Amino acid sequence: MVTETAEFPAYRLPANDLRTLARGEGDAGAVRRFADSERSWRLIALHHLVSLLEDESDSGPLSPIGEALRVLTDAEAVDESVVTRVLMYPQAGIWIAHMLRRLHHVVADDAPLWMDSGYLHTLAATAAIRAGMPFALRVPVRSGAVVLPGFGLASFSGRDGLAAEVRWADGAAEISADGDTVRIGGDGWRPMPHCGAESGGLRIAFALDDIDPYRDLRGYSAPAPLNQADLARWQSLLDGAWSILVGQDRAGADSVAAAITSLIPLPAAEPYRPLSASCDEAFAAVQASMPDDAEQFAVTLVHETQHVKLGALSHLVSFVRDPGGPLCWAPWRDDPRPLRGLLQGLYAFVGITGFWRHRSGPAAEFEFALWRIQLDRVLSRLATDGRLTAEGESMVDGLTSTVRSWGAAPVSEPVQRLAELFADDHYGQWRALHVGADHAWVTAAARAWAEGAPCPDPETAPEPSPVTDTGARWLDGRAVLARMWLGDPDGFAIVAKAPAEVARRVPGTLPPDLALISGDAASARDGYHRRLRHDPADYRAWIGLRLALGLLGGSAGLLADRPELVRALAQRIGVADPLAFVAWTAVARDSC
Repeated sequence: MVTETAEFPAYRLPANDLRTLARGEGDAGAVRRFADSERSWRLIALHHLVSLLEDESDSGPLSPIGEALRVLTDAEAVDESVVTRVLMYPQAGIWIAHMLRRLHHVVADDAPLWMDSGYLHTLAATAAIRAGMPFALRVPVRSGAVVLPGFGLASFSGRDGLAAEVRWADGAAEISADGDTVRIGGDGWRPMPHCGAESGGLRIAFALDDIDPYRDLRGYSAPAPLNQADLARWQSLLDGAWSILVGQDRAGADSVAAAITSLIPLPAAEPYRPLSASCDEAFAAVQASMPDDAEQFAVTLVHETQHVKLGALSHLVSFVRDPGGPLCWAPWRDDPRPLRGLLQGLYAFVGITGFWRHRSGPAAEFEFALWRIQLDRVLSRLATDGRLTAEGESMVDGLTSTVRSWGAAPVSEPVQRLAELFADDHYGQWRALHVGADHAWVTAAARAWAEGAPCPDPETAPEPSPVTDTGARWLDGRAVLARMWLGDPDGFAIVAKAPAEVARRVPGTLPPDLALISGDAASARDGYHRRLRHDPADYRAWIGLRLALGLLGGSAGLLADRPELVRALAQRIGVADPLAFVAWTAVARDSC
């Protein structure tokens, strides 16, 4: 019972589960065992929330909190499994987290508290209906709808900020508000859509939740039901994605099916830039933009399954001893990340890279080679990070072992070169934006440039901790162009015919990038050179120049490892000849 003080069990993770999860694996059985620990986590959080809500005297037009709890506990007595399923619906976890933040004044919300707290009433009503138990409760109407979590939506168009009565009698349920009545299953009722697929005897199924008030993983959002064409598109994409997953990794596919019970659909994102998210409070839920194709959807499902697993594991095991300290470079993000966030991304991209390892073709080779390089770089840095606990160090060791066990995948030399190029590209842009340049070194270097003296040794410039530049966007732009070049040559040719439009078509790119990717490094070098003469602060052009010079066998000077110094100094002095300027910085780098 959620209203009683209970002695909750201590969960012990089986040793084999911990070993396999630490390697970035973990089978469906391990995921299903997390459901038990997550249930206790959910009930503890709900118990705390209810105790706070019972201190709030104003239920507005809703039934009192105590009445909603009575309906919930009565339903539990009728069918405990039903109440467990309702309380474990992922968006219920988001609601609990939002309410606790609101009640503890961590977040502000203009809506009356009863409109948020009324989600408890809708959970109770859903449980009672599913249990077939007579009841009556007043629940909130928001944005013209009453949503019963995981169940469906009753439409009361134009109504907001009032109560509706949900009742079950004589074997039927109905919802009445402001003189209108919607019978569940009749006109005005929209059931929660679901997607499912089967391949090779394995099945996946989840709610396609486009209506829940807490589906955006933060706070309230109005229902946004998909049209039939979009619902059909999601189903078609799942059919293709599931066939791919089962065909190439049956055990991994089984863990995906166990890890996802709710998918919150988002509109399609930029091509080659799918959006997806999950959070620890919503075990087994993911957000995802409409994928470009079935393969991209398969990658997203693997990606978010990794987050679901590590999120649940993090509720049982601490991986970070000190969450403070400097922010970290994450090659899958534009911004610097805290250590916990870096570990989440690392865990996900081990799964993603493992997926691409099984795929064929130049585009798949590029993804595997790029992320294999980036994983090696992140893991080598984490190996010496003193902020990890013993369990964190063990996980880094396990992930390192997994990545090294892949060996040298068959990647063609041109694709490998592209992968190395754009791994360097992301890190260079990231440094230019987020790592500050030492003022004393820049001043001394500006004086040396003016006097015709050698460039000062960059080793004398301290390297500060990263600071987030909120203007950082689309650091993967050139990599997206490379994906297009490899996977959609006709599309790339169309973009290449209008270089001046490339930044509009692929945000984060420059016209010379087209020449760089096409293999004309000399033209790319000249294009970046022209841009920098007019704008010495253009970090994309500086790193593009570095990449072009590397392909031509020339020295990129300090651009190779301290681009933030080059950019800051160029802005300070202005440069009429960026190539000569880069050559001047090369003297200092080569003398180190």
